[in-house]
Amino acid sequence: MSIKPVSNLYKHLYLCYFLSFICLAGCNSEDKSGAENNVPQNNAPDEQIDISGQQVARLQEYTTSADYSSFSGEGLEKWQEEVPEIRDITIRSSADGAEEPALFYAPDSSGKMPLLVALHSWSSSYLQHTNIPYAKWARQYNWVFVCPNYRGKYDRPEATASDLAIQDVVDAVNYAKENANVDTTRIYLLGSSGGAMTALNVAGRHPDIWAGVVAWVPIFDLTDWYQYNLKLPNRTYDEDIVAACGGDPLENSDAARECSRRSPSSNLQNARGIPVFIAHGINDQLALPSHAIQTFNVLAHPQDRISAENIAHIDTQHELPPGLGSSDDRNYFGEADPAVVYSRESNNARLVLFDGEHNMVYNPGLLWLSEQRR
Repeated sequence: MSIKPVSNLYKHLYLCYFLSFICLAGCNSEDKSGAENNVPQNNAPDEQIDISGQQVARLQEYTTSADYSSFSGEGLEKWQEEVPEIRDITIRSSADGAEEPALFYAPDSSGKMPLLVALHSWSSSYLQHTNIPYAKWARQYNWVFVCPNYRGKYDRPEATASDLAIQDVVDAVNYAKENANVDTTRIYLLGSSGGAMTALNVAGRHPDIWAGVVAWVPIFDLTDWYQYNLKLPNRTYDEDIVAACGGDPLENSDAARECSRRSPSSNLQNARGIPVFIAHGINDQLALPSHAIQTFNVLAHPQDRISAENIAHIDTQHELPPGLGSSDDRNYFGEADPAVVYSRESNNARLVLFDGEHNMVYNPGLLWLSEQRR
């Protein structure tokens, strides 16, 4: 029996239906190459394999620095109690010959070992307790660890990401290489707040050293942060900046140039392509999230940068603008860690906005670093 041909009308109806279906399917699917897209994921596992094939696990007793009020203190006694093998040393500056203090730990191992350089925050010294969990990680996984003073609190010209302070960080790396069997393809740098600012400056001025850099709640531009702090009378960070940079950067051109020279906004472009993990609490009122986002924008490919309009919305509303889209990408963030609000990756730079304020989250940065190699 022969089948009669379908009429032209039915052919046209069928074709329209088919094209409509394809169009709807395309509209509902995500372009996996687009930087705006975020793929929902579950919590990161408690264990993973690092770049060398070693199994590493998150430090279960630590989540964020905000959860440990005792860590706001300083002093060698607490360090020695938590990490008895830690050594209080001095490192001679190759810039001015000063003997700068540091904490140092080297495992008793003959094999090549990663090096972790941890930087103290704005108002602290190398004895800041906040960095103790990083030394405990180093001891657990046979990493070399150094925590330099790099001229201490950021309230004088010698400190605050000065040339001397930057060189102190490099000298700490060289000390570790001379006193331990450091794997030079796995040298890592991390810091929080002012320490993140210096870490980003060091990355920009010495990009050849680092396999990975972690910056929690960084300060991107000193003049911008100075102006912000003028509106907050209970803070003294503006006074610290005046003392460090030689004057008011809004009124003194020399001070403005000095603030610029000490800011990641002037140095970070040289670190493009280096793996950099940037994370910021979306509710941060001490340093607004725009500092982290601008850091990411410098490192990212142009098409992946976040617009000024979206940055302004995040700073003022402390929420994502409607067009940016939320994210549940919890790579490296465990169940006990803060919720991830948004994440984006481009050109080896990873930006994470999390549900939090001005603090760092220990495990995500460590787990991410463990996967990096030059």
